[in-house]
Amino acid sequence: MDKYEIDFDTFLLNFKEHVPKLGFKNSVQKDYILKILYFSGEHLTAEQIAFNIKKEYNIDVGIATVYRTMKFFEEMNIIESLDVGDGMKRYELNLSLHHDHLVCTSCSKIIEFTDDLIEKQQVTVARNYNFDLKDHVMTIYGLCENCH
Repeated sequence: MDKYEIDFDTFLLNFKEHVPKLGFKNSVQKDYILKILYFSGEHLTAEQIAFNIKKEYNIDVGIATVYRTMKFFEEMNIIESLDVGDGMKRYELNLSLHHDHLVCTSCSKIIEFTDDLIEKQQVTVARNYNFDLKDHVMTIYGLCENCH
């Protein structure tokens, strides 16, 4: 089963059509970054993204370019970043259904999960406080099975 509900070619085409409408330019570097994020299946740092582009496609993309692009993608809501507590953001495409994260504070392993009970409880809590819930982010920090 694919992680995303949209295939990469369609996703990239939609992205490339949308970017100029916002007054920005498309670039090969953006395309490679999106490709690495789409097919990696992992939460990657900017350094890992640059390394993987070099390894997979033999193309050098400067780390400053990757950081600028990640900032741009976050502003466009194409990606989400996750802080695992080590001072380095990890990135994932914002194309999959909602999920939360378990983060190991020892090895930085990230486990994605969904839990219907937690989702329902958040709605109940918001309602109890007369709060209009729009979105949420849940990250649980602890030790994975290999580190405890």
